[in-house]
Amino acid sequence: MDFHLWTPVISAVLALAIAVKVMLRSRKRRAHWLFIGFASNVAVWYFATFLEYRGGKGAFLGRVTALMAVLLPQTGVRFLRAFRPGVSGAPTALDRWATYLFFPMLAAIASPWFDQKIAGAVIRICISSYVVGLLIAAVSALYTGGRSTSSRMERRRALYLVGVGVAATLFTTADLVPFTVNRIVPGEFPSLGTILVLVVLYMFSEVVERRRLIDLYELAGRFVVLTALALVLAGIYYRLVDWELIAQRGTHEGPYFLNAIVASLVILILVDPLRAKVEDQIGRFFFGERYDFERAVTDLRNRLAHTLELDAMGRVLMEGLDASRRVTFAALYLVDADRKGLDLFAEFGSSPDARLDLAPLRGLLDAMKPQGAVVREQLEREREDRLELGEAREAEGLAEAARPLDAMGAGVVLSLEGDAGDLIGLLAVSDDRMRDAFSPDEVQMLRGLAAQAAIVVENSRLHARIKERDRLAALGEMAAGLAHEIRNPLGAIKGAAQMMDASVEQPSQKELLGIIQEEVERLNNVVGSFLDYARPYRGNPVALDVTQVVERSVQLLRNGLPPTLDLRVELPPSLPNVRIDPEHLRQVLINLVRNAVEAMKGSGVVVVRARSARARGGDEGAAPDVIEVSVIDAGPGIDPAVQPNLFIPFFTTKASGTGLGLAICQRLVESANGRIMVRSSPAGTSFTVSLPIVSATQSADPEVPPRRRALDAPAAS
Repeated sequence: MDFHLWTPVISAVLALAIAVKVMLRSRKRRAHWLFIGFASNVAVWYFATFLEYRGGKGAFLGRVTALMAVLLPQTGVRFLRAFRPGVSGAPTALDRWATYLFFPMLAAIASPWFDQKIAGAVIRICISSYVVGLLIAAVSALYTGGRSTSSRMERRRALYLVGVGVAATLFTTADLVPFTVNRIVPGEFPSLGTILVLVVLYMFSEVVERRRLIDLYELAGRFVVLTALALVLAGIYYRLVDWELIAQRGTHEGPYFLNAIVASLVILILVDPLRAKVEDQIGRFFFGERYDFERAVTDLRNRLAHTLELDAMGRVLMEGLDASRRVTFAALYLVDADRKGLDLFAEFGSSPDARLDLAPLRGLLDAMKPQGAVVREQLEREREDRLELGEAREAEGLAEAARPLDAMGAGVVLSLEGDAGDLIGLLAVSDDRMRDAFSPDEVQMLRGLAAQAAIVVENSRLHARIKERDRLAALGEMAAGLAHEIRNPLGAIKGAAQMMDASVEQPSQKELLGIIQEEVERLNNVVGSFLDYARPYRGNPVALDVTQVVERSVQLLRNGLPPTLDLRVELPPSLPNVRIDPEHLRQVLINLVRNAVEAMKGSGVVVVRARSARARGGDEGAAPDVIEVSVIDAGPGIDPAVQPNLFIPFFTTKASGTGLGLAICQRLVESANGRIMVRSSPAGTSFTVSLPIVSATQSADPEVPPRRRALDAPAAS
């Protein structure tokens, strides 16, 4: 097989296959069509070269080959122009010069001098200079435009294309050598750049189709590793397995197989450490910035792996991102208890919004689902592509997804997801110093960091539940002894004080005995509250009307309120039923209203409001699944430092409080599969009790008595 003859036709087929691969895309932008034209031009040029070689340099085939060579810079210049940042579709000065030079070249090809030996060689030299000169000019223009852009990713992309363009120019020059020399020197000068031009074409197709850079880090590492391994293999087999040496010395085949085994073992031993070492050195030398960021993210993930508390996790995460020197702003949001929004948990840099509602984030969350991350510049580029393709509705959807990023000032937003795939938070980062601050590989690193943070959040919540269980177990053990050791003496003291009070006549002594009885009663109530919290009774949960319980509780409370305080009730005409012990719900409401009255200092308005709602922030048109009962005051609010401790037993800000009121309320509500939430600001505080709605079929079971149903219910955790 004549390799010199068949190489062009093989190259033509492969170039055409690359063009067809891009042509088969469902949606093609202008850059795709320009690449298809360029690759097809290369394919026809190679095929014409093959026909010329095989046909013995006929006049017609020679002119066709020259014409395809003249067309190369026409398609190449316009293709490279599509990647110049900030250049519109209008022709540039380079496009006009390419057009001006095309017609003289076309005239030279059509002239009778083209078939002469010396004159034809001069024409071919001019054509080669024309091709190489225009390609160099196109690459230079791309380099100049890439250096001037403000986008870091676009700059890297342009510089990468410059490198590929330089390689394409060099290889095309090598392919033009036989086109020129073979006209002067008899014989066949070999084609040097045919296969290399195909490699360049494939790189161009990757950039056009994926709109991303080929992974230079991995590409350089693999190239150096393969080169080093090739040298090692050559050296080993040259010394250990030399067939000529075996033949000359008359040695046996046994040492050959032994040496082959030794060589293979050496290769297997060296390949992994050599690859790791070389890739590490390549990363340090050529990609120092990315290498440092990868090391910083890896160290941060290791630190997070040893973190259990949420507060520590937020602090470590923000400090680590700040120390990476690649992030100027970061914010961590966690989904709130009722899953209607996200609250700011930790941040550094600019001051982001303290709360994000889930409803405006729907477009962003949908765009984030496939990859777990959204990059603002990527959304903008995709939106421009949609507009160029005439897909206005899809472009508007991408614009809606990008609006929350603009509001947050974030360049990249990553989702924190639990084991079940549910959203538990968002991590927003940005580098305000440049656009396209994070490459796709760096976004993947940040995704791993977000996944590690999500694990910490879930482990922290699990740890908190375990601590709560252990605390309750300890309280239960103490409660049994506490009832006997304290209540019995208290009963004796109270009884003795009552007997003395009946026989004492002096007012001062009666006052002292009254104080003893009041304090004994207060201490007895403290012990009772402690026992209620340690061993909560599930009561008799029944399907009840919340409206009746709220009205009855407010009626009981009005009698003891000062005249300067107004207790208002806002209830809809009807509400669905919930399942809870009526006394438990009444106890919770009374406790919350009394706390609100104390916060108002006996003057103002306290509102008790009930409504049906969605528990997880679903669609507005969906049916409600919970009843929310809120107690709202206009007091000074609760200190943000105090809010995380409100439901912790024995924590109180009152001089005479036990610190068990809110803790008991929380246990009673949770025993009914509900939840209690608090929101506070300097303008006031609201406590909201959320209870699941029960359907008519769940309301009652006539065959099971209410007391039996309560006993059969699962115990509260």
